[in-house]
Amino acid sequence: MTDNAMAAPDHEVLKAFYEARPSEYGFASQCKMTLLGDLTGKRVLDIDCRRGKGVIKLSASVGPKGFALGVDPSPEWIEIAQSFKEESWRKNGLPHCNMDYAVAYPEDLAAAGIAEGSFDAVFANSSIAIDYDPERVVHEIFRALRPGGVFLFDGVVAEGERDVATVEQARALGNAIQASPSRAEFERMVKDAGFFAPDYYEESEVRPETGYVDDYTVPVADTTENVRFTRTTALVSKPR
Repeated sequence: MTDNAMAAPDHEVLKAFYEARPSEYGFASQCKMTLLGDLTGKRVLDIDCRRGKGVIKLSASVGPKGFALGVDPSPEWIEIAQSFKEESWRKNGLPHCNMDYAVAYPEDLAAAGIAEGSFDAVFANSSIAIDYDPERVVHEIFRALRPGGVFLFDGVVAEGERDVATVEQARALGNAIQASPSRAEFERMVKDAGFFAPDYYEESEVRPETGYVDDYTVPVADTTENVRFTRTTALVSKPR
């Protein structure tokens, strides 16, 4: 198994990065939260949860004996998510609140009190591609999962080798589709973190200008790169 000891980035660097990052609309994935199986009673973490809608859905799935936590580097979005929490668990028909939100950099979940092996499942979407250090994020997901836990990636992979300059320009634009890793790179990242090889489901082609809702387009990097982008749900398991 891979050694997952990686130095956490400086929080001042992370703060500057996330405050400057474009963070609206350039995402291929909505919160489908599919293919996790029966989540009843499970502890589930949502990375880059934004305004928390996915956590509300997870709250209903895990039920009163489970727990759903959403984390995001934006204090403003976490404040919005917290404002809906009381109403949301009641609408889910629960006897008590089983969800929470926290400000956290995805590269350093430990700093937000997320202990090693403390979650049964972790959900993340295409936003990982425009995080400060996607590889570090995958290692943190591995650390947060219990042995046998699952990482559900509802995002995008590129079919073909990526052009570094194109990826960096796309990241600067906040275009999470065009910034996506190649399929081979994604598989390498999860392997290096210690995961088993991913299983892919529900794949379909997506164009780089596609926004987070239908009929909304986003800026794209100017490039001669010739790659296709595939929206996928990948189920990635941590060894027991």
